[in-house]
Amino acid sequence: MKIAITYPPLKDKKGTPLLSQNRQFQWFYHPTFIYPMIPAQAATMLKKVGHQVFWLDGIAEEWSFQKWLAEIKKIKPDIILIETKTPVIKRHWRIIDQIKKLQTKDFKTKVVLVGDHVTALPEESFKNSKVDYILTGGDYDFLLLNLANHLAKKEKLESGIYYRQKGKIKNTGQFQLNHDLNKIPFIDRELTKWQLYAYQNGNYKRTPGTYLMSGRDCWWRKDGGCKFCAWTILYPQYRVRKPEKVLDEIGELINKYQIKEIMDDTGTFPIGEWLREFCQGMIKRGYHKKIYFDCNMRFGALTEKDYELMAKANFRFLLYGLESANQTTVDRLNKGTKIKEIEKELKIAKMANQKVKGHLEPHVTCMVGYPWENKRDAQKTIKMTKNLFAHGLIQTLQATVTVPYPGTALFKECQKNNWLKTENWDQYDMSRPVMKNPMKDKEVIALTQGIYKSFMTPSFILRKITSLRSLEDLKFLGRSGKALFGHLVDFGKK
Repeated sequence: MKIAITYPPLKDKKGTPLLSQNRQFQWFYHPTFIYPMIPAQAATMLKKVGHQVFWLDGIAEEWSFQKWLAEIKKIKPDIILIETKTPVIKRHWRIIDQIKKLQTKDFKTKVVLVGDHVTALPEESFKNSKVDYILTGGDYDFLLLNLANHLAKKEKLESGIYYRQKGKIKNTGQFQLNHDLNKIPFIDRELTKWQLYAYQNGNYKRTPGTYLMSGRDCWWRKDGGCKFCAWTILYPQYRVRKPEKVLDEIGELINKYQIKEIMDDTGTFPIGEWLREFCQGMIKRGYHKKIYFDCNMRFGALTEKDYELMAKANFRFLLYGLESANQTTVDRLNKGTKIKEIEKELKIAKMANQKVKGHLEPHVTCMVGYPWENKRDAQKTIKMTKNLFAHGLIQTLQATVTVPYPGTALFKECQKNNWLKTENWDQYDMSRPVMKNPMKDKEVIALTQGIYKSFMTPSFILRKITSLRSLEDLKFLGRSGKALFGHLVDFGKK
């Protein structure tokens, strides 16, 4: 079968959509393209068993919609897969209906939607578009292979698939996360055009960079995990690959593609014995001398010895979810972290750098616009991030407006308490708050900008300038500056 895995271009005056492989959606003034790991794994698995696969990321290719549509007409795929998200779901409905109008006697295609929004609200898309299938849950690479084999060879459909039958919406039951991640072949990077995502990513200090996934998705699962996280919908349980499998893939990325930095996109990187085995493998194989390694992490998960070992293994970018400087907010979000312990932990990471001459560079994410936080509460977060920058405990950050995605515990809480301003999904794109809160919309946006500006302390700026050691450092500083300017525009007056 001919299968197109695709992201249709979505042009908007707000900027470039950050859609692929992303837990939140945002329009970016300065484009950032994240490697879509699960779709890339789907493409590889399909090709490996003989299907003809086409990778059509119209967003990363920076195509016009007409160019993308022309590719669809030329290929005439039997299946078209689109990953969607709440703020663009209505656009995707319109695109699906446009695709269906292209059909002729020799071009009959099945359109498939995947992602957290359609997992939470699968029937909605059938009622509002001519979509043929919805694959729910996060293992949609396995489900897409199953669907292709079903259409080509009558293979029985797995659980988690919605479809139409004689005008009615049917499904095969609740999705199951019972697939063996160790059986997934290494991604065919040429097929999935890895270079499109290797340079325009502000987190990379060295390029070319790329992504991999050691697991799916976050091991923090107490009481369902963080209330705001959309990927709790896709991955209600945590699974990991064997450390040696991940190390083997890193070896291929280094030797075959000359990759210089790798971001692991597991929601939270594995810890404990798994982490120690991985770090020791990085050192034993000599990979720590060839690449920087980046990952998502949680406060309160690592020991002093863990930080030292990670520094030796050449971990660099460590992304932590701070979310707020108010313990009440963190508790309400079910983060499971203690604000008073964060500065102490970041000091341990800094000491690990000094002890082993490492490159650990902590990064924190923050959000504003909670229904229970006033302006004074939000300003505490700015004060905290400014202090962390001033003492050299973080190097970068990300600030966003809190969005309650359908299916999350936060969305359900909003419905229960009448906190939602709207259920017009177009407005769930961070351009404005969609939850009622004690502040005006413009105050929330200004506070988001304020968090981005919190690095502007004399000590931080001086330390950045005096730390420049190479052309690589200078280029990274330039890219970071461009990204910062872009974020300020993202949350500025449109």
